[in-house]
Amino acid sequence: MTHEAEPTVPNTGRMFDYWLGGKHHYPVDIAAAKAFEVVFQDFPRVFRVLRDFIGRASRYIHEQGVEQFLVLGSGVPTQGNVHEVVPGARVLYTDIDPSNVELGQRILAGVPHTGYTHCDATDLTTLDMQVVKRVLGPIRRLGIIMIGVEAFIDDERLRATCQKLYDFAPSGSYLAFDCDSPKAKDHPELVKMMGPAFHMRTAEQLAAALGPWRLTEDGVQPVAVWRHRGTPVDVPPYMNGGVALKP
Repeated sequence: MTHEAEPTVPNTGRMFDYWLGGKHHYPVDIAAAKAFEVVFQDFPRVFRVLRDFIGRASRYIHEQGVEQFLVLGSGVPTQGNVHEVVPGARVLYTDIDPSNVELGQRILAGVPHTGYTHCDATDLTTLDMQVVKRVLGPIRRLGIIMIGVEAFIDDERLRATCQKLYDFAPSGSYLAFDCDSPKAKDHPELVKMMGPAFHMRTAEQLAAALGPWRLTEDGVQPVAVWRHRGTPVDVPPYMNGGVALKP
């Protein structure tokens, strides 16, 4: 990817894009990604599984009649992200990282029914409701995709965030979610590399954090398994996830 001012600091969204085989990253992102791979060589496979889970969860929500999606902590909006797997739906991507927002806006320029704006997933007051109205229109039922975010939110804030999202969403809305599992402790160097803000949760702990959201019949499962109709990719269950409903 070319740009007038090439960044000198790596960005997680662009690193994921590299692992997913995209084209929206720079040498500094590749170098950082390869440094992570030295510690944990399964990173590319794990993030491909996670992106596939986003696709399956989004399609499931869309099959329930939901046409409006709010994506939190979006990263780079390509390589099987929401608007690509549910074409025709209205999709608003958000992120707290200004560089992700700027890149996302450039990528989506001219793509109908999509947008990208700033939002702190734990503080919906940072979401510009004028942008929401412009991209999504009047909210009827909402598919909220919060994947790749929860591992960096502590327990108290996660419970509060789930409650705020529940209050924000109309009845009949869905929330897709995930979190790293304690299985990650099998790689202590990886956990150390992720930093002190990194949280791991069992399926039970993740379900408990949802508050009033009601799990669908599939419950919380490893993301490689959740509603996978073929043979899932053989990766250790590092991440759990699922979809919940606001009745």
